Amino acid sequence: MQTTVVQTGLGPIPLWAPPGALTSAKPMVLVITGAWAPADEMIRTAQVVGPAWDAAVMRLPGNGTPVLAETSVAAWGGAVSDLIGIALAGRPVMLVGLSIGALVALAVRHPRVARIVALEPPLDTGKLWPLAERLQARWRETPADRTFLEAVFGQGAASLEGRTYGHLFAGAPPADVALGEVALYPERPLPRFPSFVDTPEREWLARQPGVALHVAPGAGHNIHVFAAPFLRDLLLAAMDKALAEAEP
Repeated sequence: MQTTVVQTGLGPIPLWAPPGALTSAKPMVLVITGAWAPADEMIRTAQVVGPAWDAAVMRLPGNGTPVLAETSVAAWGGAVSDLIGIALAGRPVMLVGLSIGALVALAVRHPRVARIVALEPPLDTGKLWPLAERLQARWRETPADRTFLEAVFGQGAASLEGRTYGHLFAGAPPADVALGEVALYPERPLPRFPSFVDTPEREWLARQPGVALHVAPGAGHNIHVFAAPFLRDLLLAAMDKALAEAEP
């Protein structure tokens, strides 16, 4: 896996991709991982989407990567739009975003983006009770993360105010939105994270034009871990749709 740094208007963004993936003419799956994702998350995507497609992985700014000049979902979406124009010009692109990375993918506006696969985008971060203690602890123990915590999650020194992101779907490309089957509420002890998308947001998503809603059986928030076959099938189907929808 090679690392290539793309200089955007807000600063450098590293991409991880197999040799030759960023210089070929094949369509590209660009993965944007979530908050504090490990370095190897989704790194084998190229094995799933190849050989017809290439793949590259981007980690969120500040997650072992350079901090950009602005910190917000909207700003990062703009930076990814720059990146596509610089590094992937002329190629059909499908964005795959995980959690906060899904929000960033939905904020991208570039004509080469034919489709988005958004895994568990947390549309109302004020409802994220499973993360509340962790976010508060990170605010307290990792001051360098406070700008990100406040801007993206609405986490402050005393409480989780929350942020809402439904507006990102206005003007976005067609999207497959995948949600975990395990309900967010009621609050209860669980062995792993439930879905981060509550029932009212699910019902709202189901009414949005251009959005195809999918539910990963038995999974909660981490669909890529606990419903990998489901995700593989979803990606392959979305790639076919993306090619049909791509600009000539």
